[in-house]
Amino acid sequence: MAIQASTVAAYAPWGNATLAFEVGTGFATTDPATGNAVQTTETVEYLAALTLQAPSWKPEAGVDATTYSCRGRLLSPATLDPRITNGSQADCTINGYRGRFELVFDLAQNRGSYRDLRQQLEGIFRVVGGPT
Repeated sequence: MAIQASTVAAYAPWGNATLAFEVGTGFATTDPATGNAVQTTETVEYLAALTLQAPSWKPEAGVDATTYSCRGRLLSPATLDPRITNGSQADCTINGYRGRFELVFDLAQNRGSYRDLRQQLEGIFRVVGGPT
């Protein structure tokens, strides 16, 4: 299910990031070509307000200049699906650039506050491709 244009408009100008996590449904189907059981998945999408921090790297061999750390909050829906765990990756667009977001849990945050606040997000954004 894609984020509706009306939802994006309701959170403008803060909603600068869309994230699409692929999660398992808990069901399996049979692959007709091999006969093997294959887990079915669904895509769960979020609108978020994320701030990117410029990479602090020295130009050395092996340095990934496309990696940005980011932090912010979910806007819609307000909390992550429980199937999304630490290290989960999402296809995303942040500030008009496509890439991959890898979630890093903030273990210091009080989990009881999730129902009162929009859940905080922290992670790594890797630019893949150019602007949308």
